[in-house]
Order: sequence, then structure tokens, then C-alpha cells
Amino acid sequence: MASAVKKTFEMSNHALCFDGDKETLLCREKAKSKNIWIKKLEGVADIEGALEDAERFYIICSQDDENSGYYLAIDKSSGSTHWYIPGKAYFHVLHGQSLYAIFADANIEFFLLKIDRSNGSKCWHHRVGSDLCEYLFGSERILLIYESGKTEAISPLTGSPIGTQRRNERC
Repeated sequence: MASAVKKTFEMSNHALCFDGDKETLLCREKAKSKNIWIKKLEGVADIEGALEDAERFYIICSQDDENSGYYLAIDKSSGSTHWYIPGKAYFHVLHGQSLYAIFADANIEFFLLKIDRSNGSKCWHHRVGSDLCEYLFGSERILLIYESGKTEAISPLTGSPIGTQRRNERC
């Protein structure tokens, strides 16, 4: 039997150490080599990515089934969960003051989501093709580039294709 995943994510002032055998995430302060907190992550087989802002770590958690998992926002100082989103995240990025992630639904259809960092609610979603291969985030547009050669420009404020008028009610 193969051993479970062990990974370390180097953040600005912290290191996040995941132990798949124990299903734990340890946060260490790098400057003092001091453990800050340890958190049990039930059912997590792998952590596929970690980001941080001033208050939180954002973690892509995968479960044994390759298409299942959840997305966590964890308090940096205490390790407590601020919020989570069930489902499989494949990508995440902080751009400006916004958090974006690509999620797959139960039918393995892909969506780019803009997420409210304070509470994990969805500001908007935009369906993307499975052949999405590149994304460029700017203040005026998000450019989505596909292997097929197709490109889409969408509004970072609303998720709507550029040129259409749809108001964003949430963010």
C-alpha cells in the first residue's frame, strides 16, 4: 500500500504542512520555527493548492474520489474554519481584492466562480469549457483561452461576457 501524500506549502511567513496519513494540516511560523496550530482535515487525501491573504489561508482539498473535495478558508492565527465550499476546485487565484476558483459540478461541468472572501458566498459564476488552458486576469476583463483557439473576455465585476449588460447583485 502506498503511503499518503505529504506536502509543504511555503507561504509568506508560514509553512503549511499536510500529512495525508494523519489527515492533518500543521501551520508553522517560519521565522521562529514554531508550531502555530494543527487542524484535522477529515477525508482529505491531498491538498492541491494553498493561497493566503492577510487574514486567511485558502486551501484546495481533494478526497479519495478524484472528482470530490472541498475548498476551505482557514483563519491564519487560529486554524479555525471561516467557511468552506463543497466540491472539487481545480484552480484558484487572488486577483486584486477578489478570489476566483474553477469548480466542477456533479456532472463534471466546469465553472469559474468569483467568491466573496469574507463568507465564501458566490458573487457570480461563468461556465467554462473543459479545454480551458489559460486565463489572464486584469482590472477590466478576464480573458479565457481554450485549446480549440476560442477566447472569451468576461467582466471581473459581473462574470458576463464583455459587451453584455447584466448587473451583479451580490458583490
